[in-house]
Amino acid sequence: MKLFCFACQLKIPMADYPVPPRRAPRKKLKMPIFGNMMGGSSSGPADSGKNFSTYLFAIVAVMMVAQIYLPQLWAEKLYDTPDELTELTLDGAIRKKYADASNKNEIHYILVVKEKGDARKKIDLYLADPNFFDQVAVPMRLKKEAGSLSVRVTRFAKPDTILIIKLLKK
Repeated sequence: MKLFCFACQLKIPMADYPVPPRRAPRKKLKMPIFGNMMGGSSSGPADSGKNFSTYLFAIVAVMMVAQIYLPQLWAEKLYDTPDELTELTLDGAIRKKYADASNKNEIHYILVVKEKGDARKKIDLYLADPNFFDQVAVPMRLKKEAGSLSVRVTRFAKPDTILIIKLLKK
């Protein structure tokens, strides 16, 4: 079938199926922080690439500062010297018990004690005789007074015992 155009006096072939009307193209989706990074028409006079680079610079700066200062803030006090062990007061349960043998000459025996009131104390017994470390286990409760090295250990199946931390001479 051909259509005759009176204005230009030509015969134009018509399609055999209906052609839908063309609609305007959809708007491109924008990400909340990054905006219209991929180019195209900008919605305003501000350059979105410049805005993204300032956000990126601020995020990287905050992450670098966090890497420097957060480990120092989150670090637990480690009680390891003989004076600290003598003056230490304990009243809580052992939550972790492990040994750090990365250096064969200096093996660190570490206990993490959770006290009443959600306070945690990390005790390093590398200057002490390892017998005390061998005789305590994770569910046991420890009670120690300041000024002495004797520790009362509360066990569940046995009566309370008193263990003494013996310091090694170095």
